[in-house]
Amino acid sequence: MNGLLKFQPQPFRFLLYTEWMMLLSCGSFAVLEAIEEQHLPFQHILILGLLGGMGLMLPKSPTPLKLLYTCIEIALIFYGATLGYLHILPTLYVIVLIRSCFLFEQLGRWAIACLSLFLFLVHQVRYVQNTVLLVSEGQYQFWMHLIAETIMFALGLFLALKLVNTLISERKIMSELAIAHEQLRQYARQAEDLAEVRERNRIAMEIHDSLGHAVTALNVQLQAAIKLWQRNPERAQIFLEQAQKLGTTAMKEMRKSVSALREDREENETLESAITSLVKNSFEGTGISISTNISLNTSLPPHLVKAIYRIVQESLTNICKHAKAKEVEIKLSTTKDYLYLTVQDNGKGFSLNQNTAGFGIHSMQERVSAIGGKIQIETSPAAGCRIFVEIPIGEMLV
Repeated sequence: MNGLLKFQPQPFRFLLYTEWMMLLSCGSFAVLEAIEEQHLPFQHILILGLLGGMGLMLPKSPTPLKLLYTCIEIALIFYGATLGYLHILPTLYVIVLIRSCFLFEQLGRWAIACLSLFLFLVHQVRYVQNTVLLVSEGQYQFWMHLIAETIMFALGLFLALKLVNTLISERKIMSELAIAHEQLRQYARQAEDLAEVRERNRIAMEIHDSLGHAVTALNVQLQAAIKLWQRNPERAQIFLEQAQKLGTTAMKEMRKSVSALREDREENETLESAITSLVKNSFEGTGISISTNISLNTSLPPHLVKAIYRIVQESLTNICKHAKAKEVEIKLSTTKDYLYLTVQDNGKGFSLNQNTAGFGIHSMQERVSAIGGKIQIETSPAAGCRIFVEIPIGEMLV
């Protein structure tokens, strides 16, 4: 039962106070009558008290309860007007209309407004029947006053309806704005979390591409030194010295990665010199012959330079780890609208049908996709591997 009979307080307190002022004004006439005729208008006071008390709580659901609530209000006003003050009490229909705005939708509100106006006209007719015979002079002024009063009541209903509708709409908009604001805050937190995840992935790729390359080459040198230590210590010493250099390089790369956590600085080094230095270190670390053919006709933005450098670095790291290649060829060129990169080796290759979702290939694919490019891998067992990258640069250079 409690679940069906739900009530809510008047959402706008000043409207409740306005209702009480109207009820108090009507009650003042009852007091004047009591003083003049020396009797207590108990029924009027009871009706006004009931109407005032009903304004404290409005039914929330269901619709039959709302209709019953409104019918009781109208019945109280109609009955009170038949007892006296036919010219005053019908103005209380404005209170019914105000409350109906919180109970019904637009159609129901207009229905209550029309019903209130109709009942007011009924009261006016009864008032005329009781008064017109008593007015012997000035009937023209009497009728003009009556018509003006009716028009003012109709306008009062209309303005009250519009006012409350505006207040309800404004509160609804404010509520929706509050909900939207909270949703925006949630979206902002989600965006922040997503940005954090992306930053972690970026740092992971940085560490993998830079530090992973140096550590891989270091491991190759140490393996060679272990194999040669018993047979040819002098040659093994050369590999150990190279391993020491690679260890130093790995430490530098690690410091760069840690520094990237604090600040993402732009490198002043050109792409040509960066790749040349990378090729030199790779040759010294692995002994693989690497040839380069770089033809850049335009200056590239820093983020693109960094992406290309990391792609080349990851390609060489993969070749060193898995390809067992003797020769590698790197081609890099630009046109007005595109950049083309090719990294090709003569290693053992692999089957494209096997799992190629390693972190190295995946990171290259992510980097290429992030700058709007395409990557293509051509390989087969015992036939080497060719990585081809195409990146549109026309809009980047505008």
